[in-house]
Amino acid sequence: MADPSQKSTVNGSEAVTLEDDKPADVKEFEGATLQIGQTDQHVNEAETNSSSGGSGFSRNRPGSVIGRTSVRSTSSKTSLRPGFIKTDVSARSFYCYKESQFDKAVNNCKSIIKPELDGELKSSWLLTEVDHWDLEREKIIFLTDYSVFVIKYNFINEKLYEFRRIMLHIINSINVGDFKYPNSSVMPDREHGGIKIRWNQGQELTFGQKWNPWCTDIPWVTLSHHPLLYNPKENETATYNVDEFFESLVAVISKVYTEKRPGESLTVVEGPIFIESYASPVAVVFNQSGLGFFRDRNGVSF
Repeated sequence: MADPSQKSTVNGSEAVTLEDDKPADVKEFEGATLQIGQTDQHVNEAETNSSSGGSGFSRNRPGSVIGRTSVRSTSSKTSLRPGFIKTDVSARSFYCYKESQFDKAVNNCKSIIKPELDGELKSSWLLTEVDHWDLEREKIIFLTDYSVFVIKYNFINEKLYEFRRIMLHIINSINVGDFKYPNSSVMPDREHGGIKIRWNQGQELTFGQKWNPWCTDIPWVTLSHHPLLYNPKENETATYNVDEFFESLVAVISKVYTEKRPGESLTVVEGPIFIESYASPVAVVFNQSGLGFFRDRNGVSF
């Protein structure tokens, strides 16, 4: 893991760089498993097989009439929150939804990409990250030829705060399915899904990692749909859809494995993604209030 104190200058301001370029640790997940091979053919076969069975892979999202230009989603592998609808008024409160804000943010962040290390930018998304303390935050995701970036960007003052670079060849597995709390948890059911990208050796977090809410070397990242996807006009918008990112990520990692890990294959696991949270009123209030998203809150912006 990189030293969290490492900084880069982006658009005249300093951004913290959290680089993950070697394997880390976490417990192996049990569930229906696919071995994604080293060619596009293997990827396509695996996706075809996975879509034919299993509760996590067979859900179709409700259709919509309007989507962001040229980017329409075709399928859904993770569930949406039932009855969770964002009205136009609610959608417009997100600063990222204002005219050209997302495109501007992508352009402002492109300078973090190092062509000699990351290759070229393939696509970008705006998703929700669920951290190890069960807190949801708005994140820009970049996928390049050899890396995936998880970016914290302030849409209000248009500044990049920090980013995490994860080299694709160190990713061991991707879990896709519904979020679940332990049986003894009193947290309200999430009733939706996402993906969990891991680069680990099957070991647990250390005590310091688990109980530090600001820990930056957690060897996984958990992502779900952005709330804007629930606006009826954006139901088919790929930009806010974690399933679209999942499909692109698997395809690109497959190619990277061919080059950097010949003879090995990426493990894709279908099954519940457990969130180790038992009783956290902080997470409930934080998430229900949308404090991890940059919004106009009745004239107060944060």
